[in-house]
Amino acid sequence: METILTKRLVMSLANLDDLPDLEIIEKECDEYFSFDPPSPENHSCPIKDCITIGDIPPEGKKENYFFYCIRQNDKIIGFMSFYIEYQRIDMAYLSVIYVKEEYRKKGIGKEILDGIIQKLLNKNIVEIRLHVSLRNTESLKFFVKQGFDKIINVECNGNLLPGIFGGIELSKNIKN
Repeated sequence: METILTKRLVMSLANLDDLPDLEIIEKECDEYFSFDPPSPENHSCPIKDCITIGDIPPEGKKENYFFYCIRQNDKIIGFMSFYIEYQRIDMAYLSVIYVKEEYRKKGIGKEILDGIIQKLLNKNIVEIRLHVSLRNTESLKFFVKQGFDKIINVECNGNLLPGIFGGIELSKNIKN
């Protein structure tokens, strides 16, 4: 998939030249999400692996995985990744969207999603799924506000006590 352009952003496929800037953002991301204990349900891979081998679902294909840098005024301010043909040919899975703290609450997240949705509609995708930690209330509010309001699955090993991971898989139909 080629570059995604919006009013303020350029989203382009990441490469190893982007790694130093992305690793700085990854450290902020890791610190930000430290409220969740490690869990097989909350899988993620280091940025370098995302760029080189991808974060591929079981029996998935590398050519269906896309990891993007998000730039504003030529500065990398975040990253995102998604996988197309996830479970069905017309479904995508949004693995991650992360925007640096200083760029939040300015409409950038919505602009990113709108850009992704337009790109996926052009690829005949009709549904997007994603997974959010139950402890990440800001992301949950954001995604529900953006129309990810169908609950597919709730993962939690017991009640959501300290040291226990809990997540929710949400879905949005993007075809009008």
